[in-house]
Amino acid sequence: MSEVQNPAIVYISPAELVVHPKLIEIYGENEERPALEKSISEKGILESLKVSARTGVNVVLAGKCRLQIARQLGISTVKVEFVESGSPEEDLKLVLDFNLHREGGKTHYQKFHEGQYWESVLRPQAKERQRESARRLNESKYSNLNHSINESKSQLKKGKPVIQEVSENLNISVGSYHKGKKVFELISQLREMEKFKAVVALEIEFNRSIDAAYKFVCNQDICYQVIDLLEADEIGSIGDGIAWMLNGDVCDGLRLRNPFRRFQLDQVYQFKKRLRPELEIVGRVIGITNEFVVFGLRNLVNMSLEIVNLRPRQIDAELQDEPSASQRKRIFHLMQKFSDVFPVQVSLAELLKLPNLTDKEEVLLRMYESDVFEKTWEDYKTQMKAMEVSTNRKKDKICAA
Repeated sequence: MSEVQNPAIVYISPAELVVHPKLIEIYGENEERPALEKSISEKGILESLKVSARTGVNVVLAGKCRLQIARQLGISTVKVEFVESGSPEEDLKLVLDFNLHREGGKTHYQKFHEGQYWESVLRPQAKERQRESARRLNESKYSNLNHSINESKSQLKKGKPVIQEVSENLNISVGSYHKGKKVFELISQLREMEKFKAVVALEIEFNRSIDAAYKFVCNQDICYQVIDLLEADEIGSIGDGIAWMLNGDVCDGLRLRNPFRRFQLDQVYQFKKRLRPELEIVGRVIGITNEFVVFGLRNLVNMSLEIVNLRPRQIDAELQDEPSASQRKRIFHLMQKFSDVFPVQVSLAELLKLPNLTDKEEVLLRMYESDVFEKTWEDYKTQMKAMEVSTNRKKDKICAA
């Protein structure tokens, strides 16, 4: 471990500092740290930045966020502590050492980025221990063999298994590390292939849940098709892709275009078979979610509206010409006309969800359209306005008295 070359705190301008590339690679160029920003704006930078001047350039090994915030706030000088480093490899080791217990939390992707480095450092050390143990065994060939074997076993026990040590450094379980490593490797491969949309989506899923991302990566029948869909801008997330693959149509073993695309709000479909005996055979699309197409169908027993959620693969139906075009036009006109009458709005909105109207519902529609209803409504509004005026006059008289 490098020792502090100059323990005294030095104040220098942020303009004289550059950030180590590995810090940007792992943690990103710009991070949102509102609590840290608030602290620095009120109290200044309390903990010094760790800096290496090995190459004649002041390279920040720890304190990227503090430097970023100092620049945003226009702080003229920052606290710096220079550390001794003899090589680029030692610079990199210091970056990881200083940020091992980094405040502000780390994403899973950031942790496994660190894990990649820790493995590269610890595996050679483990191999060296094994070689040393083998050397000791060979040297003991003509001495007390049992004693030497026991001594060698003791030496081996001094070092933890690499995966265990890395997992402890990252503060995750060994099992999670094994799973996450597989996901991280795929993200790295996708980055090399310049499939950046898939990289972003898989990173988000990975940071949300190591287990979920691992299951996705292991299911290769779905994984690589979803990656292609992400790159084609057909979907925006791993979750959407999984839902699509589970609900989509299949032809000759190939997944077709987005199965939801053929459905649009207000379309009417006739099913080849009734979904239930009491339901009408036609239904109207009244909603589309990430998982379901939502149909409004009429219950023929009580003539009420029933809502049915179906996945695309469950829909065995044909698109029909709009059976109620003229009625729907009248309904929209009435909704605009009576926009300030909530009960009327509700009843008209429910009528729009049905695939077609019954004779009684047509009568209701005509009643709303009738001169009698309109005159009654206008008379009611006139009376209410007159009452409001009268009430206001009485209040004015009381106030004047």
